[in-house]
Amino acid sequence: MFYLSQILGNKVKDSAENVVGRLLDVVVKQDAGVYSPVEFLLVKEKKTKKECLIPYKYVENFGLKEITLKTLYCNIITNSEIENYLFLEKDVLDQQIVDIDGVRIVRVNDLKIGNFQEKMCILGIDISFNGILRRLGLEKLDFLGLFKATLIEWRKVQPIHGRLQLKTLADGLVKLHPADLANLVEKLNLNDGSILLRTLDKATAARVMEELHPEVQKILVKRWGPEKASELISKMSVDELADLMQSLSDEEAREILEKLPPDTKMQKVKKFLEYEEDTAGGLMSAEYITAHPETTVAEVISKIKKVFSEFASIHFIYIIDREGKIQGVVSVRRLLVSDKDQTMEKIMRSALKMPVATVGQDILEIASLMTKYNLMSIAVVDDNQKLLGLITVDDLMRHFVPHA
Repeated sequence: MFYLSQILGNKVKDSAENVVGRLLDVVVKQDAGVYSPVEFLLVKEKKTKKECLIPYKYVENFGLKEITLKTLYCNIITNSEIENYLFLEKDVLDQQIVDIDGVRIVRVNDLKIGNFQEKMCILGIDISFNGILRRLGLEKLDFLGLFKATLIEWRKVQPIHGRLQLKTLADGLVKLHPADLANLVEKLNLNDGSILLRTLDKATAARVMEELHPEVQKILVKRWGPEKASELISKMSVDELADLMQSLSDEEAREILEKLPPDTKMQKVKKFLEYEEDTAGGLMSAEYITAHPETTVAEVISKIKKVFSEFASIHFIYIIDREGKIQGVVSVRRLLVSDKDQTMEKIMRSALKMPVATVGQDILEIASLMTKYNLMSIAVVDDNQKLLGLITVDDLMRHFVPHA
């Protein structure tokens, strides 16, 4: 076994020991879940200085010391162009990939090559500093053996048009916290970060978008254009989507809003855009569940089961009358221990006994109010006590520490 960096530039000889040229690159198919076999050698001819692709079936010996062919070079049918293949030196070396286990971005420093099931294959990706030393010809400097090779199995990555993704990228990434995924997107270059987001399902992509720095959100939305952007952000929460729209120019926001479905959610977004950012209205979230006073515990639990996937967390049920005015609140804990036939009116904490925030109230006042009463969340109402939204501790933290 050897590394790609150790054979690049080596002489290629035919069966008569004539030097054909020097090895420029190694070419494999873009297949996932396997140790990709070598398909072609990209060689720069000694005489003509042209580049040609020699099918690997003509190779007799392929190793550190020599690369020899089975026949005379003049008898070989070479290729000048191929499609849907991966050039290891050009497309893979120095590329960034996502290491899910380590929740980090790693760089391909070298590639390990060796025999597998009687075929010369790409076995692993070296992401260690040792790979850099090897490419620079400075391996001997590590005489104490401090830098060990760190390999990721080749069959666990998915090469796509010159970029590497883990084979189980989508499945693995959705298991990560959206904040970790957002960090990965921000560390990647713009193009790769965009690709990573579009690899995810719409719901996960939306949650990751919510965790991105506002400037990164703007850049990505502008890069995608109204059509693609509307597809990826349609699942964002109302308040986060409203914040994003506020960060764009009026024309950009209008073009995206026109592409979004004209449902109740979009009407709420447009309503949120009316509020100043540093007020309760600008900070509140529309992620809450309501019920009427006469609704039973069983009915509310059934409702939660139907919509729970739309919420990051559910701690309280807000009780409103037919006009939308807040009447009280029921904790999920109280809900679970109550008799299924009991109504919300019987188990709720009355709104008269709970602090609420008004839609135009300053954020510092709200923070003081929540601290005073040790609240994890607070309802936001208008002058008529109609429930408009909800502010959580998380909402406040994102406001005061936006770049965390």
